[in-house]
Amino acid sequence: MNRSILSRDSGREKNKSKSRDFNWRYLVLVLVIFPAFVGGLIFQMYRWQIIEHDRLSDLARAQVVEESRLPTSRGTIYTADGSVLAVDEPVWGVYASVSAEEQDRKQFEENRDKFVNTLSEILDIDPDEMDEALVEGFRYVPLKHAVTNEVKKEIEQKALFGIHFEKEEKRIYPDGRLASHILGFVGKDEDGNDVGRYGLEGYYAGDLLGQEGFKYEEKDSKGNVIMTGEYDPVVPREGKNIVLTIVPSIQARVEKYLEEGVKEHKAKSGSAIVLDPKTGEIIAMANYPSYDPNFYWQEDNPENFKNKAVSDVYEYGSVNKVLTLSMALEDERITPDTVCTDDTGYIKIYDKTLYTWDKLPDGDLKPRDVLKYSNNVCAIKIGLEVGIDRNYYYLQEFGIGEFVGIGLQDEATSYLKPLGYWTELDLASSSFGQMISATPLQIVSAVSTIANDGTRMRPYLVKELYDDKEHIEIEPEVASQPISVETAREVQSMMETVVKEGDGSLYFRQTLSNYSIAGKTGTAQIPLEDEYGYYEDRTNTTFVGFSPVHGAKMIMIVRLEEPQTSTYAALTAVPVWVNIYKNIAMELGIAPE
Repeated sequence: MNRSILSRDSGREKNKSKSRDFNWRYLVLVLVIFPAFVGGLIFQMYRWQIIEHDRLSDLARAQVVEESRLPTSRGTIYTADGSVLAVDEPVWGVYASVSAEEQDRKQFEENRDKFVNTLSEILDIDPDEMDEALVEGFRYVPLKHAVTNEVKKEIEQKALFGIHFEKEEKRIYPDGRLASHILGFVGKDEDGNDVGRYGLEGYYAGDLLGQEGFKYEEKDSKGNVIMTGEYDPVVPREGKNIVLTIVPSIQARVEKYLEEGVKEHKAKSGSAIVLDPKTGEIIAMANYPSYDPNFYWQEDNPENFKNKAVSDVYEYGSVNKVLTLSMALEDERITPDTVCTDDTGYIKIYDKTLYTWDKLPDGDLKPRDVLKYSNNVCAIKIGLEVGIDRNYYYLQEFGIGEFVGIGLQDEATSYLKPLGYWTELDLASSSFGQMISATPLQIVSAVSTIANDGTRMRPYLVKELYDDKEHIEIEPEVASQPISVETAREVQSMMETVVKEGDGSLYFRQTLSNYSIAGKTGTAQIPLEDEYGYYEDRTNTTFVGFSPVHGAKMIMIVRLEEPQTSTYAALTAVPVWVNIYKNIAMELGIAPE
């Protein structure tokens, strides 16, 4: 009996032990495993909702919402008289698109051959390539961009199932090559997007482009637009229009006669700038060789895209003598009657010997004779009288080494060595225009100071920028006033002597004898590429002149790069300048005396 009781008690103990084991495992499940599961679930929700919210949201949105661009037109570029130089023309993008509906897919496949053969011929696309692009189940396949209205109408007449059009814009330049170096062009970046290159198109790319718009349309699972669904457009903003100071008729003549001059003298290139010295307005700016921005991709030499009138820095030679004399007169280091003697044809500075251009002495010279004979020795002596500090100050005031900033992407500036590094040799060499450099724009701006009675106006090319919300007008601005009216007029008369009696005066006497003109030539050797010194047979030639002598209405620089017919400015740059001047003087309001 006791054994039976013990047996029953033993069973109860075993059941209790199992119950306690079960309770303990259940407690472990509740206290450890379940919280871990809940924690993992919370973490996953946090990851979805916070960490990857943007990605998942975009993914979900992409399945039901279609985003499309709303193109904007670039601003139009106008000349001073309202002529259009650059404008956007409406064109069309052609694409194939078929919905996921079985009936639509079947209809397209039944007419696939007709679709491919017809479009490939009209769009000039290889039919095999087009057929391969239209893969099974395609939804959207771009076929061609920038299709004209005429081509679009031709395609529409074929009534092809699955063909669609998107409105696009194409940049055109109605006058072809006219002012191409000022305008630049709209090209493509590495992703095939339109982007402004060079000139105004490059510099004002953001202003001209404006802001592209977008629209977002909600669609169902079959790709159809839900008319009551989400529609969230971002309206495009048109680009700003630009009005230039350029006079197109004068620009065209400058380009024509500059091209003739470059070809006649077999120069590598030529540049010309016509400026109003009273305001700083650029009336014309030309370079040759030029290009047609409508077909920029046909240009074999990318160097021809550069606007060398603002991008090329070069030693400009004896033109700088007019600045040297202006400094000396202003600081009263000389007077118009001061006599300088050159009885050797050379001068020694340290261990260097600097010569006149023909290595012959010119004797006793007054300042006007220094310009007339373009004498280096006396220009050096006068420069040494001015001194390094004052010379450096005046060069800065004349704008040498200063970035003008007229709004062209390829504009450069010259390097003016820091004052502390200047030596007497630098001063001597720069006094007659060597070892000092500038762009044609900087040079014509510097000499315009003399033409404008001592006041240098800042050159500018853009006179207005505007859209429907903003209108910006650029007004004439005084850049500096380095010399007095009296000094400027003395130098004006000296420069008139150069035109009437100096080298190159024959060209003026032949065709412009009754016109009031002042000017100065500049012939500068070209530095060697890999060593100190200059090429003996290569020069850049320059002529800067203004008219009338007193109260100038215009100033023009002509620069030829390495002319082959002669190395002298009097025989190359001067006749080109004369030919351009006589064809634009009347329109500039300059009459013979």
